[in-house]
Parts: sequence; structure tokens; C-alpha cells
Amino acid sequence: MPQLVSLIDLPPTLLDAAGIDVPGQMQGRSLMPLLRGSSDAWQEEVFVQISETEVGRAVRTKRWKYGVTAPGKDPEKDSGSDRYVETYLYDLQCDPYELTNLIGLESHREAADRMMARLQRRMQEAGEAVPRIERAPAIPAGQRRVSAAEAGA
Repeated sequence: MPQLVSLIDLPPTLLDAAGIDVPGQMQGRSLMPLLRGSSDAWQEEVFVQISETEVGRAVRTKRWKYGVTAPGKDPEKDSGSDRYVETYLYDLQCDPYELTNLIGLESHREAADRMMARLQRRMQEAGEAVPRIERAPAIPAGQRRVSAAEAGA
């Protein structure tokens, strides 16, 4: 089964492939275990810091992609924020091309909340303070509800 990896995993992978010990303080994980066929205890999500056009953060699982932006922050001057606003939620299983933004839909609130918690945890693991994330305005969504199992996928 394909595993999620991030660019931050490349430096530890290169060091590991060269037989050099990976420093404990280095972020990311070597991909060598995956290349050797072992995916035991691999991460379930990847964390993304967006800083080219906006100050944003995102987290992606195999099923969901969730992102937030920091209003009023300048990516050239600000590396982060203590306040973010939900910007998008995509169901990559049903919408792999990310055509339908589900953020704010009441039917997907549990999925967004779970992804928000994952994002805050990953931000803290990266050395950032846990930010306040403001929910997107609620949008009624009819009868459809994402189950707890789906939200955790």
C-alpha cells in the first residue's frame, strides 16, 4: 500500500542511504524502511507549511486534505501565526482532483474537527505554538453525514 511521505523526509533519507547517522533533532523520517518494504508504524498524515503566497498550514491523510490560512499575515515577513481560519477540506477518495471544497458543510464538521486536531498536533510537533483555528461559517448540507469512521480515515 502506498504511504504518505513529505519533502522533509528527504534529508534524513539521503543521510540514511549514505550510511550516516541521522541527527536526533532533524525533522522528517528516513524513507529507507519503506524502500526496503517495511511500512510498520509509518505516519498516517503529512504536514505542510505554506509560505510562498500566504501563511498557511495543511495536513493530508490518504482520505482528507485540510488547510488553514492566517489572515493579514505576509509570507515574506511572517513565518507563522497564532490565529488561522479554515480554508479547505477535500475528500480525496471521492474528489481526487479537489474540485469540491467541503469546508463549512455541517455534514463534514466531524471530519474537519478531526483534521484540525491532527493539524494542531503536527504544528506543535514542528515547534510551533498551538494556534487558534477559527471554523469556517456553517453551511447546511441536507441529510448527508460523514460517519465517525469516515471522518477518522
